[in-house]
Formats: sequence, C-alpha cells, structure tokens
Amino acid sequence: MRQDYAYKLDQCDVPQDRRSELQRFRAKRAEWLSWLETDEHHAIWSTLHSMVWADVAFKTLTGLAIDNEENALNNSLVMEAMLNGHVATQVLGIRRLMDRGRGNISLRRLIIEVGSCFELFTRENYVCFDGDPYDYQTVRDALISQLLREDGKPGFHAGWVPFSGPEGDGASELAHMQFDRLAGIDPAKRTRQDRLPRRLLKTIEKWLVDSDADDLAEWSHRYLAHGGDRLSRQEIAHLNVTANKITEAIKGLSRATEGMAMLLFAGGRSGALMPTAQFNQFEKLDKPIMRERNRQSGHGRWHSLSTVWDRCLDGVEGDLVSQPQSDEAQT
Repeated sequence: MRQDYAYKLDQCDVPQDRRSELQRFRAKRAEWLSWLETDEHHAIWSTLHSMVWADVAFKTLTGLAIDNEENALNNSLVMEAMLNGHVATQVLGIRRLMDRGRGNISLRRLIIEVGSCFELFTRENYVCFDGDPYDYQTVRDALISQLLREDGKPGFHAGWVPFSGPEGDGASELAHMQFDRLAGIDPAKRTRQDRLPRRLLKTIEKWLVDSDADDLAEWSHRYLAHGGDRLSRQEIAHLNVTANKITEAIKGLSRATEGMAMLLFAGGRSGALMPTAQFNQFEKLDKPIMRERNRQSGHGRWHSLSTVWDRCLDGVEGDLVSQPQSDEAQT
C-alpha cells in the first residue's frame, strides 16, 4: 500500500486544469490510509486485528473449559476475570470504531469523511494518483517495442520493466480493473471522468448498521463508561451482550473496513484478518494453576488483600469532620 507518494503532482498523468482536484485526492487518501493502517495508537486495522485475536483466544479457552469441567479454567475467579475482561475490552473497542466525534479516528468517521469528498473518486484520480499512466496499453506496447529494438533479434525476449510509475503498466491495469468492478462499467466504455457510485458507500454503511455495533456501543456507554440512570438502563435491557453478538459485530466492522480499503485502492485483509501467533499459544496450559502445597499461601494472600481493602475507609469520618471552620468561611 502506497501512502507516501513516489511521484510529484506534475508527474501524474492528469491534465493541468484538474491537478488541484488530484492534489486534494492525494492528500485525503494519505490521511485516510493512515487512519486505516499506520496511526500509532488508533489504526482501524490494528484495532480489528486485536479484537479478532481476543475473540479466538477467548473462545479457545472457554472451549477448553467446557470440554473438561474439572480443569482450572472453571474456577469462578478465572472464569469471572475472563468473561468480564473479554466483554469490556471488546465492547470498548467496538465503541471506539463507532465513534462519531470529530477529531477522533474511527471507522464511522472514515466513512463520513470519505462520503464528504466522494466527488474526488474519479477513474482518473483512482488510476493516476501516484504517477501511473492512464493508458496502460500504449505504455505496454512502447515498452515491448523498446525491448525488441534493444535485443535486435526476431521474437520476444525477456527484460525488466517497471510495474508502476509513468513507465509502468501493471499497476494502472489493476486500478482500471478494480474501478470497473466497483462501478460496474464496461471496460470498452471507460472515460477519465467516470465516478464511483455512492451506492458503494451506502452498502458499507448498511453493513455497519446491520452489525449491531451501535447497540453494543450504547451498552458500553451506559454500563462501562458511564453510570446510566434507571430509565436509560431499562431502554437497553433487551440487549443481550454475549460473546457471539460481539463476534458478529466484529465481522460486520471488518467487512466495512475491507470495503473502505477497496474504495481507496489500498491493501485489504482478505484471508489474513487473524494475526499469526509468534509464540506457543498453548504453552503451560497443561500445568496446574495452583498446587496443593500452595493452597495455604493462596488463602493467606486473599485474606491479606481483602483486609487492605476493608481498612481503606478507616478514618474517613474523622478526616471529614476535622476540617477547620475557617475553610467553611472561605467557601
């Protein structure tokens, strides 16, 4: 995926009177691709990779617990931590991707931003944004003729040719083909001013709506991020927050993100959404969490920590009523 353009604006195969429009497209595309891929903290693909990993990890561990009711994963402390932690982190991730706030990086904001500049998605901009030629066949024919002349012998002979840039034909051809598929245009009827239809964006927006991610984000807002009042909690009492509901929401968000990557002619994640483990993910799972000889020390640690919390409110009343009267007079 190219984000830092290799070619200057005046090297792009776009007429002078339309280069200001191309400049806008290049600038916005670079910004949008950073949202998708390279932002250090909030890149959309990175967020989805983490959520998919967590989904697979959680379901693998709970599967092990279901398969053997006697293993340590069925301990109430372990299961409670797994469930609460998984739901909280996944739903908060969904909420972040669905955020509408200006200045925030989110999938929803990306869709809104692209929609506000959708007139920039012409075939000319789509193909020629970084130096690739519009007419790839003419460039290809010229390169083949040049190879034949340099060789001086009859027949075709192999040689190195650029894939992209002003003398490249391959990237241009792929961009034309992608644009044709997205726009539903016959290749024989291509024009530089062809535009991507807005129905593509509406389809992606529908995937977002159908994912039920908004409901999960609302649940997060009321239960995880803020304390909702009695009425607001009743309004969403019907929402059944389960691992499967979260999984389906992530699928919808991932499909929408892949769709946006296609609109931007950027690298997608088809066939590669789940990160590859760089370690043995089942290491030590065959070992006990606690041996019998550690039971007493475990009890001791539990009671010691419990006592610390029980005593943390000691002295509140004394400190509350011991404020000097002069403080009250000043306020």
